[in-house]
Amino acid sequence: MMAGPLAGQSGAVSAQVDPDTGGLMLNLAGLLADQGLRDALHSGLPLRIEVDAELWRDGFFDSQESGVTWRASVIHDPVRRIYEVEVQGQPARRVTTIAEAERLLISGFRVGIRPQRQAKYYYLARVEIQTLSASDLEELRQWLRGEVVPAVDGGPGRVENAVASGVRRMVVRALGLPRLRRRLRTPPFTWGSGG
Repeated sequence: MMAGPLAGQSGAVSAQVDPDTGGLMLNLAGLLADQGLRDALHSGLPLRIEVDAELWRDGFFDSQESGVTWRASVIHDPVRRIYEVEVQGQPARRVTTIAEAERLLISGFRVGIRPQRQAKYYYLARVEIQTLSASDLEELRQWLRGEVVPAVDGGPGRVENAVASGVRRMVVRALGLPRLRRRLRTPPFTWGSGG
């Protein structure tokens, strides 16, 4: 069983294979350390964090065994001087410092994928932090192409909300607001037969 940091790691965001379970362990310490992201957060823009993790079987033809997406968001309220952290599947929590917000993100992170049979594997991971949701922008693009259904769920005012939200996101993108993206891969490891 091989465990180690992801190749190409940058900053504190790194990963390794859990030697006991074969699961992926991502280290998200320093996730909110980027000054540009902090400035955007303190300007009132929500930060959206998304982690896509995939387990691949290493062979002549590699094949994806499983995958999972984990999402979270952080919003700063400058009037009340609080950070609201929402982690997928958990109720939103409020804290008073960015360090506490980061701790909530780290403690709430779970991927829950691991090898189920003996073979050689590796993990791929994509960690992305952005001020705007790419899915919101895609909904606007679909709406502009005439595909109203993905942008709206039938509620009154949803079309206008989708358009306003999408236009706001395009304007913010044009302003060059920060975005952090890391693509990482673990070294191959063998699981099973004593692993």
